[in-house]
Amino acid sequence: MICYRHRAIMIVVIVLFLTGLGWAINVSPKDDAYHYMSNSVDDQLYNEWWYFDVADNDTQFQVVYLLSDPENISSARKIQVQAVAMQDGSPHAMGKHKSRGYGADRNSPMFDIDRSGFSTEQEPNLRVRGEVEDSATDEHIRWDLVYQPTASPWFAIPVQAHIGHIKGDWIKWLVYMPSAQVTGTLTIGNMTKSMQGTGYHEHAWGRFALNDPQITRASVSVPLDSFSLAFAEILGEQRVAFLGIEKDGESIDFRDMQIKLNYSNYAFDNKTGFVFPEAYHLEADNGDYSLDLVIDVKKNAATTLDYQPPLPSVLIFQQVSVLQGTLKSKSGEQYTFSKQGFSGFTTPRLHPIFGRINSSSTNSTSSNSTSANITIIAQNARTGQQKLAKLASDGYYSLDADFLDYLANRTAPWVAQGDQVKLEMRGPGDANRTISAILSINLSENWQEINL
Repeated sequence: MICYRHRAIMIVVIVLFLTGLGWAINVSPKDDAYHYMSNSVDDQLYNEWWYFDVADNDTQFQVVYLLSDPENISSARKIQVQAVAMQDGSPHAMGKHKSRGYGADRNSPMFDIDRSGFSTEQEPNLRVRGEVEDSATDEHIRWDLVYQPTASPWFAIPVQAHIGHIKGDWIKWLVYMPSAQVTGTLTIGNMTKSMQGTGYHEHAWGRFALNDPQITRASVSVPLDSFSLAFAEILGEQRVAFLGIEKDGESIDFRDMQIKLNYSNYAFDNKTGFVFPEAYHLEADNGDYSLDLVIDVKKNAATTLDYQPPLPSVLIFQQVSVLQGTLKSKSGEQYTFSKQGFSGFTTPRLHPIFGRINSSSTNSTSSNSTSANITIIAQNARTGQQKLAKLASDGYYSLDADFLDYLANRTAPWVAQGDQVKLEMRGPGDANRTISAILSINLSENWQEINL
C-alpha cells in the first residue's frame, strides 16, 4: 500500500479557506480523507467508501470508490471503483475495476485505484477521475470531473453508530458536498459529453459486515434556491436514520425517530431476480420543522458486490429520481420543491426466489390491486422458518436470505441444497382462500423462479 501525505501547512490553509466560505467549522478536508488504521482485532470488517453523483439534463453519472478489508484478512478484500452512466434513450453503461493496491492520504481527500481516483484541486474543489469497462459492451467509460461545493458539509453520523448484527460494529458518515457544481467530461466508447451539472459527494467508513445492513439513501439540491437535502436510513440490529437540510444558509437536522420512511411502490428487476423500492414516502418532524417528501424513481441500475456463498453478496440499486417535497416551519413558512436527484437501495442477496402472480387466480382484474391485497409466505419444510415476500405492482414477488440468516447458520443460511420450500399466497376477499406451490432448492442456480 502506498500512502501519500501533504504538508500540515496546506491543511491549515484549506481549513481557513473553507471556514471563510461559511462551511461548518467542525468539518475539515481531513475528515474526507482516508481513515484506515489497523487495530489487529477486527481489521477484516473495515469498510470505507466515497460516493460521487452528478446530473446534467439527460445524463446522470454515479461512481463509488470502495475499500473493504484492506489487508485481505478474510480473503475477500475489495479495492475497486464502480461506475454507472445513465443517458435518456440509451442502455445504462456500467462497470467496475478491481485492484490489488491503492494510494491514499490521511490528511486530505485523495484516493487512487490504478487509473481512477480523486484528489484536491484548487481547494476546496475535488477532481474526480477514472476508467472502467462497460460490463455489457467492453467499451471504456471514462470520467474527468471537478466538484466545486456550493453547500456546507456536515456530519450525518458524527460518532460511531452500531448498524449491523455484529457486536461492536460501527459506522461514521460525512456529507462532504450536499451540493456541488460539477464540470468536466464523461466518455462512453468513442462519444464524449461535456458535463455541467449538479453533484453530490458523501463518504462513510467503519467496521461492520458490508453485506449486513439494508441502506436507503437520497440526495437532492436546488442551487438557485440555496437548498440541499441528504437522507439515509440504515437497518440492521437497530435503525439509524438521518436527514439534513440546508436552506438559505440555515441547517435543519432530523434524526432517527423523527423520520418515517415508507416504500410506497415496488418494481421487479429481471437481471437480479429481485423486487426493489421504486417509490418512497418520507415524513419528518423535529418540532421546529416538518418535511413531507415523495421520491419517485425514474431510472434504476442494479450493481453487485460479490461474496462467495454461503456469504450473502451486496445488491445495490442506484437510482435517478424526482424528489418532491414541502418543508414547513413551526412559524408557518414553507418551501416547496420538485427536482431531479439521486436515491439508492442496498440489500443482501444470496439465492433469490421469485415469480409472478397469475391474475386469473385472484378475484381482481388489476395487477396493482392484486399485489396490494395479497401476501406470499415461504416456509422451509426442514426448518420451519418462514419468510414474507416483497410484491411489486406488476405482480412479481421475491424473497431471499439476509445476513441474520447467515449468522444463524453459516453453512446453509435460510435454505440448503434440496430443501423443500412451500410458497403460499393468500388472496384478496376470502381470508381462507390460498394458492400454494412447492419449490425444491437448487443452489447451483443463481436464482429460482416459481409462479403462483
